[in-house]
Amino acid sequence: MTEIRSDTKLAGAPPVRFSASHLPPAHRMEIWREVFGREVIRLDMAPLEDGPIFHDAVFRDFGSAALGLGVVSSISCERTPELLGDGNNDIILLIPIEGTVSLQQRGAELVARSGDVLVRRSDDAGRTLSSSGRYMTVTLPARAMECRVADIDRLTMTVLPRGTNGLSLLTGYVRMLMAEDRIDPATLEMISLHIADLAGCAIGARRDDWHIANQRGLAAARLRQIHAAIRFGAANEGFGIAEVAGAMRVTPSYIRKLLASEGDTFTALVLARRLDLAFEALSDPARDAVPISRIALEAGFGDVSYFNRAFRKHYDATPRDIRAARKG
Repeated sequence: MTEIRSDTKLAGAPPVRFSASHLPPAHRMEIWREVFGREVIRLDMAPLEDGPIFHDAVFRDFGSAALGLGVVSSISCERTPELLGDGNNDIILLIPIEGTVSLQQRGAELVARSGDVLVRRSDDAGRTLSSSGRYMTVTLPARAMECRVADIDRLTMTVLPRGTNGLSLLTGYVRMLMAEDRIDPATLEMISLHIADLAGCAIGARRDDWHIANQRGLAAARLRQIHAAIRFGAANEGFGIAEVAGAMRVTPSYIRKLLASEGDTFTALVLARRLDLAFEALSDPARDAVPISRIALEAGFGDVSYFNRAFRKHYDATPRDIRAARKG
């Protein structure tokens, strides 16, 4: 896996996908190494095994943070003294989801296995050797981490073992961000801040920064987990706050307090999601023959009378009105 630099000009753009299989076979190795490797991501790359290279990755830029998620064949990626001339000093978190990666730097070698995190700096010459597998990368400018990590010099090469406090929140947050179809450009700076907070917590933040990080990065990650759970689970009639709390390993009261800080309640968010699902179904011509009572049940409402009251209050129209208005 490779990483995109934090100073690229893709902030706010949709995810960018690179796939070596889309390159002309006759020039695939040359373009992969010289154009994508040395010019775009500023790494000297080489395959570690015979046969065609496989490199399929998606990158997303948030301004002061860049994320990557992909599948690669065994490769070597090196920051050579020549490439160091670009002055880039990003902090890279390389996370093997499936696979193993080692870093050779300053005469030493560290190995990160599935679930660990390999941390390195872009302004140090070094070579990473990655086995075939799935990898995640988080790229942050050094200035974003200086106020969050007590001894930034130790970031020359570090392995954070699987289970490190805050690591699961960071990787979960990255997965959710990468899965989003659209992200409001106005939120990019705040998202970058959250990513840096979570990375700082995982690496080892200053003691007095933990309170800030818990309020910002950790809380933001938890909120996204809650909203994602509601988005995917609300259609289940038995869905409730206890189920979400159990999955997140927190208490229901913690979820209530977190949502209250944004002026929301769990019940209101679930109701809104169920009403949205019903509205979408009623607006779909392909579902005109489906009884409204069935649509209500499929959206998670166990009581059709309650559904009708809530729908009319929310949309100032009945479900029949919505269907009739669409038909003209």
